[in-house]
Amino acid sequence: MQLLLPVWKLVLLIVSYMMKNIQKVRKKMAKRTAIIDIGSNSISLVVYEKSSRFAFSLIKKARAGVKIGEGAYENGGVLQKDAMDRAFWALNDLLKISSSLKCQKILTVATSALRDAPNRGVFLNRVKKELKLSIKVIDGKKEAYFGGVGALNLLYDIDSFVTVDIGGGSTEFAKVINGSVVDTYSLNLGTVRLKELLFDKAKSQKEIKAYIDEILDELPHNFKSEIVVGIGGTIRALSSAIMYLEEYPIESLHGFKYSVKDHKKLIKEIPQMSNKELKKLSISSNRLDTIREGVAIFYRILKRFDTKYVIASKAGVREGAYLTDLLRNTNHKFPDNFNISIRSLVDKFALNAKNCSYIQRVASDLFDTLEPLHQCEEKYKKLISYTAKLSPINSRLNIYSNSGNSFYLFLEYLNFGFNHEEKLLIALLLNISYKQKKRENEYKKYQKLLPDFHTFKWLFYILAIARAINANRYIQKVEFKLEKGVLQIYLQDHSILCKEALQKIELPFEVELKSSS
Repeated sequence: MQLLLPVWKLVLLIVSYMMKNIQKVRKKMAKRTAIIDIGSNSISLVVYEKSSRFAFSLIKKARAGVKIGEGAYENGGVLQKDAMDRAFWALNDLLKISSSLKCQKILTVATSALRDAPNRGVFLNRVKKELKLSIKVIDGKKEAYFGGVGALNLLYDIDSFVTVDIGGGSTEFAKVINGSVVDTYSLNLGTVRLKELLFDKAKSQKEIKAYIDEILDELPHNFKSEIVVGIGGTIRALSSAIMYLEEYPIESLHGFKYSVKDHKKLIKEIPQMSNKELKKLSISSNRLDTIREGVAIFYRILKRFDTKYVIASKAGVREGAYLTDLLRNTNHKFPDNFNISIRSLVDKFALNAKNCSYIQRVASDLFDTLEPLHQCEEKYKKLISYTAKLSPINSRLNIYSNSGNSFYLFLEYLNFGFNHEEKLLIALLLNISYKQKKRENEYKKYQKLLPDFHTFKWLFYILAIARAINANRYIQKVEFKLEKGVLQIYLQDHSILCKEALQKIELPFEVELKSSS
């Protein structure tokens, strides 16, 4: 049988067909996605840029405090004309931002104020007709689910917790166990609703407490939790105030954890504070009108749950909406052993991703080889391997200076998937001085959040040696042996740069550089 086409032409046609299909799939996968969240208090925009299959980074955010729910709750939920006009023009602005950034996809969700409004169709139709924007009004359970998905993927590993998202018109709860949202609930209890119905009418604290507790009685008992993950402006503002009072060593809200017992008195008193008193807590002016109502709700929830710890989360409905779209084929969860922060940094800044993976393996092997000397906990092996993986990126970012300019950048970029202790340790190790005295002083500055100094210095030694081995950026086979307290390093090729780099490290043990060839 004679082929109609030569084999090589047939292969070319097949490859060409496959490439065209790959191009089509890539076009469907939006690189930039805008998420717009229409809440009772504000309309917010975030724009995420995708850098690989699961990795992305935030490239723009904007917020307009238009209060679309203002005046609605005392008028049977009916949206007021002025409020709808403000919201319309805010959306007009946010769409201009997404257009300028060439977003391929726009996901717009609306929550309590619109879902409660009998006249929401007036607003939705105007927006669709004049702005060509479709708004999805989500129910309370979906809103709660989005909050849970955002928190479980973008916080560090926590076995069990409940998210609490106090909004303007409602409060949402999501129960998370072992990385999955197992239950959700929504209550018609929010800051603007409480303000208009009770606070603005000068109701007593006793009446306010009774009103909140009556609504909380609807919540099933299985939502009680020792750990609450707080979402939304109220809990973020409260957490920021606590950080301010504690003189917390780093300015990083996402993942901040505090004891309810230690701050119970403050939380109880905030609903009765004046604006002047609230400003002394470093609470921003745009939060003053609803912070009392929000904290009043939160205090009753914490008391009912008998909560021991609160963890602040900057990941909520917007992030959850994005992640349920991004992770639609993986049950709305990142794959095992995937760290969004590390992968996004490598995608964004690495000159050679293979080089990053190489130095990561070197550091991991060093940790195992030196274990008889350092005796550090096994959990630090993963952390030092992550630190080493970022080391080539750190060198690039500090190329004009050795003063550790990238320290704050890493604190910001390691926001997801790490607790504060972990991300501070990584950022500090990457930028710590090689001079012992200076290193000790830098450690003391952040000692509250760091492991003991013995562990810290040994992690520094491991990272410094791994960096030295990779000084010429050559990926070669390397072997380690520990003989009578002497670290023997076997390299395939002789490296002057490696030898000089090792000599700069003040190590408490001997190092011998040998050739394996």
